[in-house]
Amino acid sequence: MQQPKRFQAGTLAEAYDKVRRELGADAVILSTRKAYAPGLFGQPGRQFVEVVAHLPTVAEAAPTGRRPMLEQDLAAHDMIRAVAEATAAAPLEESKPAPATHSGFLRAAAAADPEESESEVARQSLPAAELAPLSRQLDQMRTLLESLVADRAGARMDAAPAAARDLRDRLIRHGVSPRLAATILGEAGEAVVRADNVDAMARTVERKIAAKLPQTSTPTFGRRPLAIFLVGPGGAGKTTVAVRLGLELERANGLRVALAGTDVNRAGAPQQLLAYGAATGLPVHLCYGPEELDELLRSGSADVVVVDTPGHNGLKRDRMAELSAFLGVARTRSVLLTLPATMKGSDLTDVVAAFSTVGVDGLVATRCDETSHFGALVDVAVDAAIGFAYTTHSDQVSEAPRTADNLALATAVVAAEWTAPSPVNAASAPRRLARVG
Repeated sequence: MQQPKRFQAGTLAEAYDKVRRELGADAVILSTRKAYAPGLFGQPGRQFVEVVAHLPTVAEAAPTGRRPMLEQDLAAHDMIRAVAEATAAAPLEESKPAPATHSGFLRAAAAADPEESESEVARQSLPAAELAPLSRQLDQMRTLLESLVADRAGARMDAAPAAARDLRDRLIRHGVSPRLAATILGEAGEAVVRADNVDAMARTVERKIAAKLPQTSTPTFGRRPLAIFLVGPGGAGKTTVAVRLGLELERANGLRVALAGTDVNRAGAPQQLLAYGAATGLPVHLCYGPEELDELLRSGSADVVVVDTPGHNGLKRDRMAELSAFLGVARTRSVLLTLPATMKGSDLTDVVAAFSTVGVDGLVATRCDETSHFGALVDVAVDAAIGFAYTTHSDQVSEAPRTADNLALATAVVAAEWTAPSPVNAASAPRRLARVG
C-alpha cells in the first residue's frame, strides 16, 4: 500500500482537488479534519482543512466492480446527515462517554434498520468534550457524500427530461455552484426527474434548498448586556444595518439599545454614525479602544450594544487583531458577518473563510433588492454551515431588517426575484426620524 499523504487547504473542496490532481481519481480518503493554526505575536490564527489520502493497490480494490445505485448514495447521505443532526442535538447534561470509536459509532448506525437509525441515534448522548469534534467529522463525511451524490446526480440529469435539465441550468445561472445544484436535484430525486409540471418541480427544489440551508441564527437576549458585532467588507452597509437593527430591537423587543462605533479612523465614519444617532434618537458612543467599549458594556445603560466595525475583507492582520481585542471585552456577544448579495461567489467564500477565525454566529445579507442572483449566498452558507440572521431589501434607515427566512431565500434563488413578504415591522408605522438641528 502506498504511504498515506497529507493535504492541507483552506476548504475541503480545495483539499480534495489537491488529492485528485496528485493521486488521481482512484485515491481513497482516509480521514478529514478541520484544524486551527494559532497566530504569532497576537495575530489572528488560521483555520484550514487537512485530508489524509492514499492510492490503494489492486489487492485492496473491491472484489466486485458494481457501484452503489443512486438511491443507495442518497440513503447513505440521509443517514449520515441524520446522525450529524441528532448528535448536535444530543443533551450535554447527564451524558456518558460513548464506548465505541467514531468509526464504530458510524458502523453501528449504518447497520441499524434505516427506519429506526435516526430515532436510535437521537437517543444517544455524548460528553461535551467529544461532541464538537464528532459533529465536525460527521459534517465532513456528509460533505464528502454530497460530492459523491452530486457526481452521480449530474450524470443522471444528463438523461433527464429537458425541463429538469433547464431547471439545473437555471440554478447554475443564478449563482448556485454545479456541485450544489446537482446535489439538490439528486435529493429531489424522482419528483424532478419524472415531473412534467415545471412549477411543481420548482416548488420541490425550493423546499430542498431551504432544507439544506443551516438553521437561521438571530441573536437571543437572555444574557445582558449583549454586544452585537457587525463585521464584514467595506461598503457592505454595516452602519446602516446597525442603525436599522438598533431601531427594530428597541421597537419590537423593548430593549435599551446603544450604538458603538469602532470605525473611527475612516474619514467621515464617526460623523456619519453620530448623525444617524441624532436623527433616530439612539445613543451613539465612539470607541477608540477596547477599554471604552468595556466601559460602555459595564455601565448598565444599555441591554444591547450594536457595534459598527471598520470594513475590510478579513485578510488584514492589524484589523483582525483590533477586532479580536474588541471582541475580548464583550463577555456576551454575537458576531454577524454582513455580506452584500451583489458580491460574487468567490469573494463571498474568501470573506467568510477569513472571518471564521474570530467565530461568526450568523450572516446578514444586504442589498437583496439590487440583484436577481442569490445562489452564491446559498453556497457560502451551506459550505460554511452558518445560518442567516437578517436580510435587507432597501437603503431606507427607517425600514427594519427582515428576520432570515430560508424558504424565501430558496424561492429567490429559483425565481431570480426576492418575493419575501413585507418587513417584520410592517404591522406598525415606520419610526419617524428626528430632525437634526
